[in-house]
Amino acid sequence: MRRIGLLTEDSRTYFETIEILKEQGLEFVSLDFFDPIPANVGAVITTEPEMGKVSFDKIVTDPDPEAAVAKAKRLLSGENPVKDLTIGIDPGNRPGFAVLGDGYVLMRSTAPYPEAVKGLVDDVVKEYPSANVVVRIGHGDRTKRNRIFNALWDEGHVLEIVDERNTTKRSQTPDEDAAVEIAMTPGYKPRKRQEVDPCQGEIKNIQRISRLESKGSLTVSKELAKKVAVGELSLSDAIEQQKNGNGSH
Repeated sequence: MRRIGLLTEDSRTYFETIEILKEQGLEFVSLDFFDPIPANVGAVITTEPEMGKVSFDKIVTDPDPEAAVAKAKRLLSGENPVKDLTIGIDPGNRPGFAVLGDGYVLMRSTAPYPEAVKGLVDDVVKEYPSANVVVRIGHGDRTKRNRIFNALWDEGHVLEIVDERNTTKRSQTPDEDAAVEIAMTPGYKPRKRQEVDPCQGEIKNIQRISRLESKGSLTVSKELAKKVAVGELSLSDAIEQQKNGNGSH
């Protein structure tokens, strides 16, 4: 039976990957760069900087050990193309982002801001052109959720909104973990674009943050704060406009 080979001198990658392999009960072997790769190894996990040192045709790299193991398992299964691709998004200032291929976690990350999610989705769809794609978005943080939803709706993606209660976990990557849970949870399919209408609490919170960011020198106007909330302006641009007298009261 073919097994997974682990070949890296990066101690963090090594121990984190071994933990995932053992959790999933997978057959694996630790390899050395100076020794030949055994004939019973069907996929080798390494790091991107070390790829050039690996003389093998089936190499897997990924900064997320769980995703690397999922890719290696796919190679062992005969490199069957992904049929069903599910993308989970945990909305927020830095949205959590996860990709599941036929039930396996292929990728986990965070987007730097809500509108950046669209680019991540586009990249994944290009990588798996034959897959059936469903994008699931957590229902929390309504304003940012709807900003993400509308950007993807305009691209024609199949979208679901998921009740994300009980998806938050205590971990070092709570947003990514929540995105995985959201990707695994069926939701409902809205039939139209969503309204982006921030509440007064969101606007006041942006104003509060603007005071902190400007070290108390100013507070952006409600008009500018609303533009930040709906994604028309960054907070730094809003502060600059207020500083230059371009913000209404």
